[in-house]
Amino acid sequence: MKTYSAPPAWVEIDRAALGVNLSLVAGELPLSAKIMAVVKADAYGHGLVPIARELVRRKVGALAVNSVAEGLQVRRQVNASVPVVVLLGPREEEAGACLDFHLTPVIYSLPVARALAREAGKRKTTVRAHLKVDTGMGRLGVIWSDLPDFLQSLSPLKRLHVTGVVSHLARADEPGESYNRLQWRRYRQAMEVVAETGRPLTENHLANSAAAFFRPETHLHFIRPGIMLYGGSPSGDPELTRNLGLRPVMSLKSRIIQIKTLPARSAVSYGGTYRTSRAERVALLPVGYANGYSRHLSNRGQVLIGGRLLPVIGRVCMSLIIVRLDDRMDCAVGDEAVLLGSQGDQTIYGDTLAAQAGTIAYELFCLLEHRTSNIELERHDLWRQQSFFCFLSAVWILATKILINSSVSFRIGSNKS
Repeated sequence: MKTYSAPPAWVEIDRAALGVNLSLVAGELPLSAKIMAVVKADAYGHGLVPIARELVRRKVGALAVNSVAEGLQVRRQVNASVPVVVLLGPREEEAGACLDFHLTPVIYSLPVARALAREAGKRKTTVRAHLKVDTGMGRLGVIWSDLPDFLQSLSPLKRLHVTGVVSHLARADEPGESYNRLQWRRYRQAMEVVAETGRPLTENHLANSAAAFFRPETHLHFIRPGIMLYGGSPSGDPELTRNLGLRPVMSLKSRIIQIKTLPARSAVSYGGTYRTSRAERVALLPVGYANGYSRHLSNRGQVLIGGRLLPVIGRVCMSLIIVRLDDRMDCAVGDEAVLLGSQGDQTIYGDTLAAQAGTIAYELFCLLEHRTSNIELERHDLWRQQSFFCFLSAVWILATKILINSSVSFRIGSNKS
């Protein structure tokens, strides 16, 4: 008896699109700057190991992970030598692992700094670390005004070498925002304070995805692109995503399991929040919030079937959604439906879908991968014209920058990278 094992819904990861996005970011950098690709949170839900392998293959300067656990994944399954920075820093009990597996810890806590120095002493070696300074994000790091005292406390730790200062911009995707200049000024002062203690700084990094494109003064030894590598905008604006030439790396797909015609005035799904105004053809797709397709997309989401953009009607269920079909379109049970990604000449961007769900692409990507079967695509042959594509994209980027810089009131939204 023939058996079927295809999942009702699945995520596809296009590594070639990742390469295109990486090339676009790299095109913005001076020769002196390297890319520290952010692969935290399972590479924003795209799969840490395959994404990290592709980025290492494409010669990124470093990888940034959230935790020591993620760092160990990279070391054991990806590459033994690529620099790996642990953005959240280690716990005290993880200090030894940082030395044994050559992970670069981010520090902002004296107990952790002392644990790192102590473990380095046991091994008769030194440990390099990046110092996190809170320049106005109000999140992780030593508050900039407390930095001199913190450095004084580090002085006895001779085996701990601070080689970089790191911070994070809260509003980098608002190019005209004065708060960016305030944070940049505080960050420069922090670098000066550290340098005055005799610590040579060779691994500074501040720029995130938005700053990679819009704040060239922040391009230091490294930049840290995150969401843009995966085809999303740091502002949540799909128009910016298109203008920059970014390609969706993740797609969410399913297949039609039923087609039928509902009579006029039929209530659709739980609560009857949608009623047909006439006889309407609908398609049923076996995907729902159990797959990460948010219930907030009820009566808001859109799906591509046969290259046409069609509305989701009624409430999203745990494992089903209902899509209204065009009257004359030709489709059948088993046809592919795209809920995120491209079909024909149409694309549903992560930013678009996230906005319809009242969230951001960052969250959307993380939810989808962990709840849906994952297929990693080998699609390098689709991008033989990549160089020409990148040239056209660079023209779009230049035009976008001109528009942004010419408008003082231009605002995109708050950065989440």
